[in-house]
Amino acid sequence: MHINMKSITAQKLRRALLANAIFSGISGSLMVFAEPAVLSWLGLSTISIRPIGIFLLVFSLYLIWMANHGRVPKSSISGVIAGDWAWVLGSIILLVLKGSMFSWLGILLVTDVAVVIAVFAILQGLGLRQASGSLHNSIGV
Repeated sequence: MHINMKSITAQKLRRALLANAIFSGISGSLMVFAEPAVLSWLGLSTISIRPIGIFLLVFSLYLIWMANHGRVPKSSISGVIAGDWAWVLGSIILLVLKGSMFSWLGILLVTDVAVVIAVFAILQGLGLRQASGSLHNSIGV
């Protein structure tokens, strides 16, 4: 099944994908172009986050493409939502297992980013349900 991203029912989904793209693009840019500052905020010094930043920049371009493309497979959108939940879960695991390697600001940043990504996953999921018609079918409309 494909989602028509230009339809009225897909507008919430489109907005959520674009918000995710903006957030991912800004985060990725900071990790790539201001890596020393970001590492300082996180309290880290011996690792590189540049590869994560490059991934986020590519991901943001993919989200922009999805939001502006005419028809997008529902499975692609579901994959983005699953990826967002994986990021949230990975952040929790990282903080539980390796939280001591972060500064207090780093813990706050990782937590805040995970919360923002969870909000995107929820909004994208709701938008997908509405765009695919399952929300209308589930309430008998």
